[in-house]
Amino acid sequence: MTKVSAKCKTCQHPEINKINEQLISGVPVREVAKQHGLNHMSVNRHRENHLPKTLVKAQALQEQSAADELLERVESIYDEAWKLVKKAESDGKYQPAVGALKEARNSLELIGKLIGQLKTGTEINITYNTEFIAVRGAIYNALLPYPEARKAVVEALNQELDHDDQALLPEVIEGEYQEWD
Repeated sequence: MTKVSAKCKTCQHPEINKINEQLISGVPVREVAKQHGLNHMSVNRHRENHLPKTLVKAQALQEQSAADELLERVESIYDEAWKLVKKAESDGKYQPAVGALKEARNSLELIGKLIGQLKTGTEINITYNTEFIAVRGAIYNALLPYPEARKAVVEALNQELDHDDQALLPEVIEGEYQEWD
């Protein structure tokens, strides 16, 4: 018996080039699917398995080039600000030196953010939150006798949370969840 693979509905879509362009440029899978009347899972599978790798690499190179150019510009601003600090200090004009020093500091801060050495924003990780673990265990235990319901809950959570890359709580679907004491 030969295995017949299903054809990718996204690949067969008449606007496949626009879909690929949107996916490469970072438009969320759900938004792309909605715009083109496709299932988000189909678009996600297409992104993971069929999106031309050269297009993805080209986009990444273009983004890297833009980031490098921005970094160069900010470094140039820092260099100019530092020259102004030194000039103002040598002329004994400390008020302008302070202003230039602030600009140099701001430029250094921006450089740090651009190269990833300074983090911005708040990061919340609930994976190790004891309340989250307890809720996850309660959901699993309640759905243990209902494998179809387990799968439906996971799919609903994935959809609500816009998790397209991997299933949320795959151990709940497969029934391999380890209970916590």
